[in-house]
Amino acid sequence: MAPLRIERTPIPGLLLLHLGVQYNDDGWFKENWHRAAFNAAGLPDFDAVQHNVTHTVDRGVTRGFHAEPWDRLITLTAGRAMGAWVDLRAGGSFGRTFSTDLDTAVGLFVPRGVGNAHQVLEDGTTFNYLLSHHWHPDARSRSTGVNLFDPALDIPWAISRDRAHVAQRDLSLPLLSDATPMPPRRTLVVGTETPLGRAVAGRVPGATGLPSDAFADGAAPVDLSAFDTVVHAVGQLASGFTDRPEQGTSWVSAAARATTLADLARRHRLRYVHVSADCVFEGGAPEHGEDASLDLTTPQGRVLAAGELIAGTVPRHLIIRTGWVVDPDEGFIRELAAKARHGQPVTLAEGQYGRLTFLDHLVLATRHLLDSGAEPGTYNVTGDGRAVSWEQVAQRVFQIVGANPALVRTAPAAGPAPALLRLEKLKATGHKVPNAWLDLIDIVPGAKPAAEAAPAPTADRPPARGRQPFRVLFVCTANICRSAYADVAARARGVDGLEFSSAGIQALVDQGIDPPMAALVTAGDATAHRARQLTRDMLEETDLVIAMASDHRRYILDSWPALGRKVFVIGHVARELASLPPGTPLNGVTEHLWRHRTADFADDVADPYGRGPAAAKEAADAIDGHLDTILGALTELARRA
Repeated sequence: MAPLRIERTPIPGLLLLHLGVQYNDDGWFKENWHRAAFNAAGLPDFDAVQHNVTHTVDRGVTRGFHAEPWDRLITLTAGRAMGAWVDLRAGGSFGRTFSTDLDTAVGLFVPRGVGNAHQVLEDGTTFNYLLSHHWHPDARSRSTGVNLFDPALDIPWAISRDRAHVAQRDLSLPLLSDATPMPPRRTLVVGTETPLGRAVAGRVPGATGLPSDAFADGAAPVDLSAFDTVVHAVGQLASGFTDRPEQGTSWVSAAARATTLADLARRHRLRYVHVSADCVFEGGAPEHGEDASLDLTTPQGRVLAAGELIAGTVPRHLIIRTGWVVDPDEGFIRELAAKARHGQPVTLAEGQYGRLTFLDHLVLATRHLLDSGAEPGTYNVTGDGRAVSWEQVAQRVFQIVGANPALVRTAPAAGPAPALLRLEKLKATGHKVPNAWLDLIDIVPGAKPAAEAAPAPTADRPPARGRQPFRVLFVCTANICRSAYADVAARARGVDGLEFSSAGIQALVDQGIDPPMAALVTAGDATAHRARQLTRDMLEETDLVIAMASDHRRYILDSWPALGRKVFVIGHVARELASLPPGTPLNGVTEHLWRHRTADFADDVADPYGRGPAAAKEAADAIDGHLDTILGALTELARRA
């Protein structure tokens, strides 16, 4: 008997199988399915759950093209046929075709989303189909197809259209140009009876959410061929309020729930993500890595340990340990902001420290681990930055919405203190972990613009200015390199209606421009510049603050959160002003930048200080490129005004 041989085809994932057939005096023998041998030869680990057989009496019967939401292994046990396939998955290979003759020695592995068609060449032909998922009525709505005789496909059918036997439903299938691509598999989130599960299900694009008891009888209430990942997210969203009762559960029920989902993930070859929120650990370490042991003396520790132990038995698992998960759309942050707007006092848990984890950041980090093929195991996922208390979080929210932080009070906290999680393992996968403390201003509902949030005038703080030029403040570290260069270059333009200045977050006060940067100034008086220390008054008197790097913006957000709505990194400003919507007024620029704020490493101008003339020229060239766009847009808007 010849050995099994597998060939690739022009369609990604579509594999041609040359089956070893042993012929003898009274017939033949072949291994139509041998999981170990087929896997060893290169077939994906195809876990068939359903076997269909189609027997066709007459030559000329032609069927297709049908793309279904599961993988198929197609073989023949009698007769001959011509097979044809077209890739109907969204992407670069959409519309690619392949065709070949089939007999008892030739089979095809057809991945999900590849349309299958055949034309029977011999009476009494029998097809065998092994399916990776059970057939389900919902599959009809997720299947797609294309017309057998579309000229764009150019399939060389052995029997012409006028002599073939074709079903009317196949003749009515659309042309390739009108076909609907097969959508990718989605994510199933289980645990929507809890706030954490509901919030995660609402944030994962295209996800379906179900309560944990939906699988209580072991049956799946949805067609699982539509999904490639199941996320088990049962728990609470974080809250620092002291008057909220804890929602507990037993480790027995947690283990039963996890066992059901782990079995489901194994049977259907789903990736399994288990979320452990607000972990409690043995020992008193200031931070805990992924190898830290949960504290089994506490109810919470026992519940989390049961779920994690069972999750670890699934081959394709990720255990996500997280904490202080907040949803900007509901819960703690929104409630804090509402109380702040109404001037109501709040009482927070005393002495508890952690790092906020915004729901979007939790989902993005999990998506990164899945998409990057991270090794199965445990990963800590929280926001980055310094640890803060619930009191500090509340005070900052009050500042952001323009309320009095003195309304924030504390009281003793019940229960174990939350744990800080080390993030080195997550960062090592290439994921950039956002600083949740600095980014808090971006998610607080009802954040006030600086003019509204500024304190009332006092004897030493004059009233806000009236109609004045549009003021732009450049900010860097010492105010002798990047911001100084930008300031001098912008002033040299001499645009009516625009006023420029600069400052540093750690300024070398009264020093001039660093010589390597000064040598690159081609317009304006570089000798007139003197470094200034950034102050709140400067920020309040400015319409637009352009930071040379994201660190400078974060410093301002951390120091004066209510003024953060006017501070942006230079590359982001240039990118947005290059495509500013028609009709945007000069005084609407800052609000436009706020509504379209994004972050990109390329937005920063690298610090050239102490790195020589080459680094200075690189910084100057980057600033010049950004200023050409920024000043061009602002000049036009000022002219209109």
